[in-house]
Amino acid sequence: MKRKKFIQNVATGIIAGAALPLSCSTEDKNKIIAASNLKTPLCDILNIKYPILQAGMADVAGPDLVAAVSNAGGLGILSGTMVPPNVLRERIAKIKDLTNQPFGVNLILHNDLFPPADFNMSDNEVKKVQGMLNVFRKELNIPESNAKPPKLPPLIQQAYEIILEEKIPVFSIGLGNPPKEMVEQCHSNGIKIMAMITTLEDALTVNENRVDIIVAQGSEAGGHRSTWEKKKSKEYGAIGTLPLTIAVAQAVKVPVISAGGIVNGKGLKSALAAGAQGVMIGTRFIATKESMAPLSYKKIIIESSSDDTTMTDVFTGMFARVIRNNFTEYYSETNTPVLPPGRQYAATIDIIKAAGLQEKAQLYTLYAGQGIDEIKSIKSSADVIKDIIAETFNG
Repeated sequence: MKRKKFIQNVATGIIAGAALPLSCSTEDKNKIIAASNLKTPLCDILNIKYPILQAGMADVAGPDLVAAVSNAGGLGILSGTMVPPNVLRERIAKIKDLTNQPFGVNLILHNDLFPPADFNMSDNEVKKVQGMLNVFRKELNIPESNAKPPKLPPLIQQAYEIILEEKIPVFSIGLGNPPKEMVEQCHSNGIKIMAMITTLEDALTVNENRVDIIVAQGSEAGGHRSTWEKKKSKEYGAIGTLPLTIAVAQAVKVPVISAGGIVNGKGLKSALAAGAQGVMIGTRFIATKESMAPLSYKKIIIESSSDDTTMTDVFTGMFARVIRNNFTEYYSETNTPVLPPGRQYAATIDIIKAAGLQEKAQLYTLYAGQGIDEIKSIKSSADVIKDIIAETFNG
């Protein structure tokens, strides 16, 4: 379908539903959804009902969330990065028990992580980092450390092999440029492959490698900025969602998905008007009943505003948008150095795990995008999707 005609059809649907109130009953919402016909070519490619994809967020996107989103007509995506093989297999098996709908698995293919890179870190640098982190460890009452963070195990490579073996319907890639050999390997196993990018140049690069779908991640997005090498500052790859979507959609023929700051039907409509065939949503699905996120994390999302977010590399060594907390503020104020990608993660992971278990959000990685102003409650994933569709057709 031509882009102009597609947008006209969407607009017709919006006008047709304009008189329906957002406060309608669940039954009425279901009727709206049944009549809406919000379908793009992306839906046929992924075999889903609605052009809504849930981001594969680490420590958030587990089997319950993935299955709930897929069962509601979207595409749920499981986080597979840094997940041990036995755990990943168990989670995939659980998803298959909970749904017979398509789903995806997400991996980070950053150049420094796939495969894990070797770095020269001075003893003085490590001492400064661990000394500062020990302040947080004391607060959490966990063992202090002065050790040099180890090289990460090859868990991402092992996870990719599992994706092939399990013939996962969709392989979702963040922070990485899949080589042509990988794309061909996925295609030969019946796996669709999509890659997330933050610049037009990177979109053209992954397009040359024949990925099936390109995710245009705007600077408003929560979580890691999707570049496959660390830029020299957070100012690079910082293009807004709509300008990036428009540029990429005009430059490539494969479906483009918008990501970044999208939490509701208004965001979906804007993305479609910009040339996208769907949206990828992360932060809105963190604050759901099925999310694996700590309750304190979910509560902070619904209490915060977009101005509470910041870009930082203090958690993993890679730039990511998070909600400011004691961890980000104290780390920055002390001018503590940041270790290379992966090694910073290895240095901080004990703190993050303990903070999550103890519900101490001020020391946790609070990944969140700039759409959090409009997230007001913790809902089921199915209700989130119903609300998005209803709002899309309500003008």
